[in-house]
Amino acid sequence: MSSPRPRVRFSRAGVVRAVSLAIVALAVAGLVSLDSIGRQSADAAAATSSALTAKWLADDSSAAAEQPARDASSGHYGEMKNLSISVSQTSGLIDQAISVSVTGFATGVGTRDSTRVNGSSVFASNAQNFLQAMQCWGDPKADNFRQTCQWGGRYTPSGNNGLGSSAFPDTTLRVGTIDIDPNNTNAVDNPFVTVQGKSVAGKPVAGGYAILDYFNPATSNEVTTARVGTDGTGSFDFEPQTADTAPQLGCGTDGHLRCWLVVVPRGTVFGGDNKCSQFPDPAGDGSTTYTKWQKNALQAGSPVNPNCDYWDNRVVVPLDFAPVGSRCAVGSAEQRVIGSQLMVGVMSSWQPDLCSKQKTTYSFSTNPDSIARHQLLEGQAAVAYSSQPLSPGEQTTNEARQTLATTKLSYAPVAVSGVAIAFLAEFDEGRQTQLNLSPRLVAKLLTQSYGFQVPVSTSDDPSKPVAHLTVPKNTSRPYRLLSDDPEFQKLNPDTARFFQQNPSIVLPGPSGSDAVRQVWKWLEADKDAAAFLAGTPDEWGMGINPYYLPFGDARALVPSFDAKGDYVLAGDARALSPVGLKNIDDSPLSLSTVPLDTFIKADLTKSPLVLVNGQVRPFDSIQFAPYVDNLLSAARTAFRADPNSKTIWDPTKFNPAGEKGDWVSSGAQVPGQKFMIAITDTPSAARYGLNIASIRAANSTTLTDPTKEGLAAALAALRPTSDERVTQVDPAAVTAPGYPLTVVTYADVNLTLSTAANRKSISSLIAQITTTGQVPGTEPGELPAGYLPITSAMAAQAAQSVTAIRAFIPANAVDSTSDSSTPETGDYAGGNISSFDESGAIAGGAAGADPSLTAPAVRDDGNARTASASDNVIARSGLALSLGMGAAGVLFAPMLFKRRGFL
Repeated sequence: MSSPRPRVRFSRAGVVRAVSLAIVALAVAGLVSLDSIGRQSADAAAATSSALTAKWLADDSSAAAEQPARDASSGHYGEMKNLSISVSQTSGLIDQAISVSVTGFATGVGTRDSTRVNGSSVFASNAQNFLQAMQCWGDPKADNFRQTCQWGGRYTPSGNNGLGSSAFPDTTLRVGTIDIDPNNTNAVDNPFVTVQGKSVAGKPVAGGYAILDYFNPATSNEVTTARVGTDGTGSFDFEPQTADTAPQLGCGTDGHLRCWLVVVPRGTVFGGDNKCSQFPDPAGDGSTTYTKWQKNALQAGSPVNPNCDYWDNRVVVPLDFAPVGSRCAVGSAEQRVIGSQLMVGVMSSWQPDLCSKQKTTYSFSTNPDSIARHQLLEGQAAVAYSSQPLSPGEQTTNEARQTLATTKLSYAPVAVSGVAIAFLAEFDEGRQTQLNLSPRLVAKLLTQSYGFQVPVSTSDDPSKPVAHLTVPKNTSRPYRLLSDDPEFQKLNPDTARFFQQNPSIVLPGPSGSDAVRQVWKWLEADKDAAAFLAGTPDEWGMGINPYYLPFGDARALVPSFDAKGDYVLAGDARALSPVGLKNIDDSPLSLSTVPLDTFIKADLTKSPLVLVNGQVRPFDSIQFAPYVDNLLSAARTAFRADPNSKTIWDPTKFNPAGEKGDWVSSGAQVPGQKFMIAITDTPSAARYGLNIASIRAANSTTLTDPTKEGLAAALAALRPTSDERVTQVDPAAVTAPGYPLTVVTYADVNLTLSTAANRKSISSLIAQITTTGQVPGTEPGELPAGYLPITSAMAAQAAQSVTAIRAFIPANAVDSTSDSSTPETGDYAGGNISSFDESGAIAGGAAGADPSLTAPAVRDDGNARTASASDNVIARSGLALSLGMGAAGVLFAPMLFKRRGFL
């Protein structure tokens, strides 16, 4: 009989200081600092004042001079002459998404797959009538313009490019297949030239493919195929990339603010001969290739191949980027600001305007809210963004609680936004823009309770990895699809049938945040969701994954497997091992009552059960569905439809421990087969043009959305925390149309350890961002999409905070950052020690319950994997945004909890 499965435990909370110092050290070292956020959040779905429409023929837009001459004798002319390309935003661009649409294709046809073109035996779902798009940095009038375009990163020698059979392989190349034949002595190249002037070979060779060192399937923004409907129109989202994301393009750097979007329409006419593509004409003898301008032809061949004429049909649209890097004058004062991820979008807009008006560089670094509060108390920062007040229960020692009790603090509300359950659902029938979710259905997704969320390998018996999951009524196994769940069908009666693919779930972590805590509070406030989290199945018999039950629960049992992948038996029955969640004192932990500040991946299933083909270790939940660093990267991951699921064994890859052989990404989802659900925030969802699921308020059947009206209505549910100056939306008190995941963010200021310079810069910061900074718009200093302006009452509180900060005089009348003084207590007192709960009770789910300490949960499983941070970060000075969550994920275990009682 196998030994009991490892359980998830809580470690002691003293590591918070180490976490804090690690994040600070990494930021100082430049490993997690970047300023790539830019100046605005952009709604890719809505046109802005910089929207532009360019016509293929006789263009009269501001981009007319950039279009190539059109040749009426071209074989493409007839089917291209009516095309128009519209782009939703062309200026003030950052790393975001913009919407691109087309009109003018022939009606009644639409995108055709290759089986509908003379019965081709080579399948591609996009064989005629589609669009391709890329970003270029060079001069549109130059002969080598195509060499400055980011194209070719989707081609990989292994074929693992996420495209599947959506396109002909040679459309992803920069040259024709004839040119990558090593026996071709007349092969030509079409290199990629970086903005730095380096020429990179554009064709793969036996020794490798150099372009992948600059951009690859996981990083390139090239659009290989965008479909067209039978009405002759189509649309897709495009991701402009700044120099921080794509340094080889340099867009947004000094003297290089303008780059270009190039859209290449593909119709039904072939663009060359066998040097363009060697794909055979299906109507021929199997070896005959197409001839130039042959009609009703498969659209094989690259859009940038000089031996094809598809490039002549391009439409060029200018992309004007916001400057990256510092725009503050040399010698400007600097003020460090830390804290909430919810402020990333708006700080990127406020920073340049603050530079201009306050002559101060406000460098912003995000970290877990609890750590930001800890750093604020210790004087490592003078101001922190957070959604909860500093509280005794979050401190590690009595000394820290004493410090808090004698520390004078100020709180100013500065932003209103929301947590968003964003999604991208793009199927063969088109993009689905409506998804309805209940608290219980979200609870199912967050607890790996569906079979598709459990690690499974193609070499496994598919029933074994999910054998621990409950089998709903009237079925013989866990639901195969999310849309098989009757609850999903009931919530989405008109669209459930279109969701014939399971989503990849994208969760930020493992570091915690107040935003994540708001999600758990919402679930706990709903009686159905709370019952599910406590172990009660829904009315159709679906129950929670046993790994997420409290340890000791009679249902928290799972089967075990031996080295041959067979069930371990106890007599004639399957042997069951106890699992579940527990605290450091071995008491059970229930998700129905504890509002965590992190999303956990507690299922310890590993796959494959039997190693094959030289595999030396299985993959687990962290590799199967990796965390992303933060809320912003969750939105970007969903937009790119690349879950980074590491389920392909690469015997040549070295793992982080230096061992040869590791699991690598299976690639992005295939066009027409994309379904991503991500926990992000409303500004990030808007920035990447994602749809946001409608959710039910707790104990309600009414759906709500994070519109301006929904966010505003939720503010009626503001409730005081332990510090009356900080109120927060209580999801249990939100009624429709209020959006229950609305969050108010505050600027927390440590007056006791502030200096005169701190107080001047911080008061100026708060004064500006709570007045002119609350005007919605896309200009620097304005409030980006996804935020709601603060209320008049909040603005008044912020003004009072500004006055108090400016008027504050240290008790010892010595303006120093030293903490040797003993400040007087008064209206700004940080907390009363006598009010600290020594009983060890877990912080409750109500809005008035403050968070307690963040401590990493430790698995007894020595093989547990953790999320890794990106190693491709461009460090810049000035307006830096340090996104430190990924670093914490590398250093510590993959689950962070907040817990009282073990301090």
